Amino acid sequence: MHERDSKRPMATDRPVRTACHFPDVAVAESLPPIRECATNFLVHLRLPFQLVLAPFMLWGAALAHARISPRFLVAFVVLHVCFYGGTTAYNSHYDRDEGPVGGLANPPPAGPWLLPGSFVLQGLGLIAAAGVSDGFLLACAAFAILGVLYSHPRTRWKGKPWASWLVVMIGQGGLGTLAGMVADRHARWSLEMVYGIVAAVALVGALYPLTQLFQIAEDRKRGDRTVAIVLGRRGVALAAAVLSTIGSAFAALSARAGGRPIEAAVLAGLAVPMIAGALWVCRPNEVKAIYRRISVVQIAAGAAFGVYAVVRLIVA
Repeated sequence: MHERDSKRPMATDRPVRTACHFPDVAVAESLPPIRECATNFLVHLRLPFQLVLAPFMLWGAALAHARISPRFLVAFVVLHVCFYGGTTAYNSHYDRDEGPVGGLANPPPAGPWLLPGSFVLQGLGLIAAAGVSDGFLLACAAFAILGVLYSHPRTRWKGKPWASWLVVMIGQGGLGTLAGMVADRHARWSLEMVYGIVAAVALVGALYPLTQLFQIAEDRKRGDRTVAIVLGRRGVALAAAVLSTIGSAFAALSARAGGRPIEAAVLAGLAVPMIAGALWVCRPNEVKAIYRRISVVQIAAGAAFGVYAVVRLIVA
């Protein structure tokens, strides 16, 4: 940096650099670089990680006997980018994690675009959702509200073990699956769909405490009481086993209600690999090893479930 004049600020007077740093030259140049802030914002959306949740929306569409259409593709992008990504950015603004989080082994510092960007993204999402269907709009609006309750300091349900567990199960499992169902304006409720939503809620509930095991130190530092902190490793493993069993049972009931007994038999055994994965994740190890393990389990489970849901949609 070139010397400007005798009034150049001392090094101790320079502003603290954040994810989008502020150069200490002219006022106009002190604004954060747009490209740097935009990149920071996009990284904090964790879009590749959001695809782990994609099978639930696809599952919902399959349960509604819908077909992949331009309307559904718009709904898919809106949910995963505007709402999953938007609420993740909103949460990152308040969490300011320094250690591993879902989808990011080394998260960058929270930039100044996270909070306003999350509102803009979700606002655009609501506008787009209104063009899909009324039911989809309501599902997205409910998800956005849960995101605020989960993260905002005044409510901070994330720091309350049972409330946070319930919010994630209802939001990612219930509303995520429901969004896939109601993206089709002609969907009609059935027992198959009800069982399917219960299955999704339970399966998300099985995975959620596992994702907290590598964040225990960070959560304690913030004063959050998470499910993993309250239950411990053994309790988390037990909860994952119970909810995996419930989830696979209801997935099987859903397939049977839809007249697919062979699929029902296969889905009934879904709990076995999930329980095995949970036990593997819960083995004592250092933080990054646990992070890698849960990432493997999430990706494997998401890929398998996603392939099944896509096949169901194709042959519907």
